[in-house]
Amino acid sequence: MNSKPVNPVVYRLLWILVRVGLFFWHPFSRFRGREHIPEGGCLIVANHSSLADPVWLLLALGPGRRTHIIAKKEVMGVPLLGRVLRWVGVFGVDRGGADIAAVKQSLEILKNNEKLLIFPEGTRVKPGKTVEPKTGAALMAQRAGVPVLPVYITRRKRPFCPIEVCFGAPYTVTAAARRITAAELDEATQHMMATIYGLETAR
Repeated sequence: MNSKPVNPVVYRLLWILVRVGLFFWHPFSRFRGREHIPEGGCLIVANHSSLADPVWLLLALGPGRRTHIIAKKEVMGVPLLGRVLRWVGVFGVDRGGADIAAVKQSLEILKNNEKLLIFPEGTRVKPGKTVEPKTGAALMAQRAGVPVLPVYITRRKRPFCPIEVCFGAPYTVTAAARRITAAELDEATQHMMATIYGLETAR
């Protein structure tokens, strides 16, 4: 499966419209650590608590850093919305099983020196709740040989409250052998989530 290029005109236009629109709900926002964002390809991993998280992360990256996003396939089937999402680099994944096509597309994007956003928790997690994160993000980062960029996004998003997006220092996922083991994947995934949530306490 070939990855479709992000339409730069549509991407920038939507970026501006969304930024203006969200200003009325959250007039105060802060984007920290943007100096950590690699120039080339990387796997961006973040916590996930609301539907607006991908939007806030893309706003924090800026209109010049076009980024692909993995979303649940049901969203891509919505008329018009699905088409717009494809224009800006979003593609679907079947969360109910092993979606080999989505994995191949993700690896292709990363190996093409592009950016890809994934939420390792796999679902929205409200404050005070926890879930077991998926190991797919760590596996893709190790196979593609790209840096992991951890990001923390404000979990409570009440209207008019300030939103903060914090980027941490990028790092790599390594393995003792060419093929990463299940134990190494679990350890890398736990480290990934600890790094993401550690950015909240490091503010």
